[in-house]
Amino acid sequence: MTNDEQDSLITLNGLDDSRQALLAMLEGMRRTLCLYTPLVRAELYDDADILAAIRRRVVGQPRLRLHWVLPPAREWRSACPRLLRLGERLTSSLILHTLIPEERPERPELGQAFAIADERSLLHFSDPRRLIGSYDPQPSERMKPLLELFRELWGRTQADPDLQRLGL
Repeated sequence: MTNDEQDSLITLNGLDDSRQALLAMLEGMRRTLCLYTPLVRAELYDDADILAAIRRRVVGQPRLRLHWVLPPAREWRSACPRLLRLGERLTSSLILHTLIPEERPERPELGQAFAIADERSLLHFSDPRRLIGSYDPQPSERMKPLLELFRELWGRTQADPDLQRLGL
């Protein structure tokens, strides 16, 4: 992770940087974490430290909410068993949804991944496959359009049918 000297923007280049940034975001959040990703990288989203941080935060602050928009579970559930188990245990806090296929908007931003904590910090992957992007722990203008996009997407989501069969 490298800091951009002009502001608080931190450049992310790969898994280690991304893990550190997501952990920092989870530790710093107070109310909500909104996350959208077009693909679930198990090395990041099923990471034991990441999931332990989520569990710790929710146990310590039960009103915490994590709203995640993920691809259909059939694409990632076998690679992310710990994420599934955590979702089963934290059903009111860790809310895993998928886009309704016929309502998926055609927008270039949907090829990117992002997470927004408390409407003040932004984790953005311009290349979610290689985990290339940036982390900005301070509020920025770059966050506003992504937060609006997330709200639009959340309105077009549903509980994943495959996860519902598992009780999520």
